[in-house]
Amino acid sequence: MRTFLSWSDKVHDKDGIKQPIYDIAFNPEGSQLIVAAGAEILVYDISEGDLLQPLKAHKDTVFCLDYSADGKRFASGGADKQVIIWSDKLEGILKYSHNDSIQVVTHNPVTGAVLSCAISDFGVWSAEQKTVSKHKITSRICSASWTGDGLFFALGLFNGTVSIRNKAGEEVACIDRGTQPVWCLQWNPGMPDVLVVLDWDQRLGFFNRNGKQLGKDRVLGFDPCGVGFFLSGEYLVVGGSDHKVSLWTAEGVRMGVVCERDSW
Repeated sequence: MRTFLSWSDKVHDKDGIKQPIYDIAFNPEGSQLIVAAGAEILVYDISEGDLLQPLKAHKDTVFCLDYSADGKRFASGGADKQVIIWSDKLEGILKYSHNDSIQVVTHNPVTGAVLSCAISDFGVWSAEQKTVSKHKITSRICSASWTGDGLFFALGLFNGTVSIRNKAGEEVACIDRGTQPVWCLQWNPGMPDVLVVLDWDQRLGFFNRNGKQLGKDRVLGFDPCGVGFFLSGEYLVVGGSDHKVSLWTAEGVRMGVVCERDSW
């Protein structure tokens, strides 16, 4: 498989120090890219890679970003313990806080509610509610994903477990993956009952929403850092400590390398 670099940008702060990129997110139309770079959110035009606007609302490093399915809003969270909801006009609508730094934000694909996950708890915000309901968790949250029907979400935890919960936040199933962090997971948008789970025991596995494993684990040979489905769930891409992005089928067959970079 051959891929081509469309454009790139090296991000530095005002002192010329190169900034780590913790997260990126495309708007649903694929015309705009938002990037978590240091304490800023950079907004790029996809076609030419032009920087449209830097957003400076967080007071510390931004860790996570996510667009809503309708493209009308996106959310950001960071080390300042704040979650900020933005409009598609790049205006901050509101903010709320957790007691710890924010690790993950993700939108319910049906209702647009925002699931925000911190180190010690998670909360769900919706436009219809005036307050954010918070739920304590026993371990640091590393990853989170909603099912395609918006009825359930999964949390990947640092202690090696996966917690599957209904949209009210109640746990309905728990998956024990050992002691290594579950760094990334994702529900398949084309098969809403299938969850792919990747942990730092260097394994990839598939589960249903009842927590039952589907087939055997696949050995990765590296620590996974991110996973994503595309083409309605027919394929998934995995990136990790091997400095590569690899392409897999939805059934867990590795097809090849998409690209290789200088770091994780």
